[in-house]
Amino acid sequence: MKLQDAERVLADTAPDLLAYFRRRVASVEDAADLVNDTVIAAWRTVSRMPSGDEQARMWIFGVARNILRRHGRSQARRDALTARLASTLDSHPWSDDDAGIEVRAAIDALPSELAELVRLVHWDGFSLEQAAILMKTPASTTRTRHARAKELLRAALASPRERVEVSAMNSL
Repeated sequence: MKLQDAERVLADTAPDLLAYFRRRVASVEDAADLVNDTVIAAWRTVSRMPSGDEQARMWIFGVARNILRRHGRSQARRDALTARLASTLDSHPWSDDDAGIEVRAAIDALPSELAELVRLVHWDGFSLEQAAILMKTPASTTRTRHARAKELLRAALASPRERVEVSAMNSL
């Protein structure tokens, strides 16, 4: 098939492809993406497209069906991953723990660069040196910020009695 004939068949078939995908996937956006994927796949293998408009159209729908099956497999993998992630999150100690919520709130109340440093070191497991590289700050600055963040968190998480004792000591 000549390239301009293939281009015409693809353009003529695109609205039918959109309807095909729209009836089979959840969102219009997914359907449009699948049409795009189908046109790209068909164009890459245009040398295999049969001559004759009806045969070419059928061939394009065969490509579309393969794209749809691949999309379904990807969706199933995403759904399984989402379910595993939800299960993992539900089993973590902070899920229903008031102390976990309090710690998270205390970290969120820190200045943004301190909060991110705490998250990188204590939640993501990076060393201070690695966190310094990720945050693009000198290691000495990162160590100072980490000490300041720990001090602020200690104060924020202290019991009311400890807070009174600390403020009394600071006023001396």
